[in-house]
Amino acid sequence: MKKIKLLSVIFISSLLSVSCLVDDEDAKLDAAGNTPYVVGFNQNVANESWFEDIGAIERSYPVNLVGGQDGTPASSDLVINYIISPESTATEGQEFDFIENTGQLVIPAGQDFGMFSILLNTGGLDPNVPTELVLELTSVEGNAANIGTINELNLLRITFVGCSSQLEGNYTLTTTRDDGAQTVRPEAITLLGPNYFETESTGLWGTNGIGVAPDSSMNFEDICGEVFVPLQGLAQGFYSNEVFGTNLTGPDGEVDQTTLDFYMDYWISFSAGNRAYNADFVRL
Repeated sequence: MKKIKLLSVIFISSLLSVSCLVDDEDAKLDAAGNTPYVVGFNQNVANESWFEDIGAIERSYPVNLVGGQDGTPASSDLVINYIISPESTATEGQEFDFIENTGQLVIPAGQDFGMFSILLNTGGLDPNVPTELVLELTSVEGNAANIGTINELNLLRITFVGCSSQLEGNYTLTTTRDDGAQTVRPEAITLLGPNYFETESTGLWGTNGIGVAPDSSMNFEDICGEVFVPLQGLAQGFYSNEVFGTNLTGPDGEVDQTTLDFYMDYWISFSAGNRAYNADFVRL
């Protein structure tokens, strides 16, 4: 299963925070100003995990203005054409149904995003193997606009998951930074939602150890034995530093399905550059 994270400094969106450790956000979109509009998916990946049949539910995913015209929204609608990529493994009528089957998305005039919606069939997910709907943006009608392709901004990958992770519990965590610095500590993993978890620590910082932040945790997902670290703010967004997985085209770690030991690799952004971390969790 493939996952694309939005890492380009031109297009990455800053996370809101009440404090910050770095102050270089102002330069992130400078290179995209005063150019034709660029549209794409800020978040290229969505994981939908359901383990019981509660019928069809609506799910929506944003398509964004990611560059051009100094971020000023267009004065008329941007109509975006899309296709279902041949890479898709999910089946319409099984895992999902379209609410509107027009092959078009719209970013309304005066707005910087529009929504793509589907009906998710909670009873139609494979209990053992995840499947994927891959949406591919192809062209834009109206105004001077292009489809973004850097880091595959033109793709949205929705993964449908029917297998339930059992990673909640207690571990010994060994975290190693790219310069060799290392910590070993007990770590409790908490389940927040289907296949979505929270740690107690981030990087080499222990519980309640990141400056004045009240929370040192980070979040991750286990999708049928593959670990993903989504883009998030350090200390649950208290700082503007960003935490995200190191793998641009796949999972950031793996679960031993026998022992439930697992690992994940991620970056933390700093003004001097990203630092890489390996977190190795051994089940107690």
